[in-house]
Amino acid sequence: LTPNVKTIGALYSSSEDNSKTQVEEFKAYAEKAGLTVETFAVPSTNEIASTVNVMTSKVDAIWVPIDNTIASAFSTVVSSNQTAKKPIYPSATAMEAGGLASVVVDQHDLGVATGKMIAKVLKGEKPADTPVNVFSTGKSVINKKLAQELGITIPESVLKEAGQVIE
Repeated sequence: LTPNVKTIGALYSSSEDNSKTQVEEFKAYAEKAGLTVETFAVPSTNEIASTVNVMTSKVDAIWVPIDNTIASAFSTVVSSNQTAKKPIYPSATAMEAGGLASVVVDQHDLGVATGKMIAKVLKGEKPADTPVNVFSTGKSVINKKLAQELGITIPESVLKEAGQVIE
């Protein structure tokens, strides 16, 4: 969608170990694809605006892992990026308000799987014997409206294959 992007800023909370792991994995994949990843960790939501302001002068796009701290203040990420207008690639559907595109786990499917696990436990299965479900696929979400605002053309083939298109 953004072939001219060469440097991606990874914005995450330094207090969430899951985010640190995702950033490490993302950086490895991105670098294999010939991209540079600059990491920007924030200790709390209070530093998001200033960090995004610094970040946007150094990167071509912003990527956000599944991160509760950033998700809770995603509107700050979006508003702090208003002048720079860098494409934001979030990792959760809760962040659609200002993200260009993402591949996400369907929250409904995740809820159904969780409900099935709970039902087994309620029927007597021991939680320790309940296998962990890992979702390795997701659906693509494209924000067509934002793409138009950023001057990005989304190919029809991508729109047709998308799991969700935000008009």
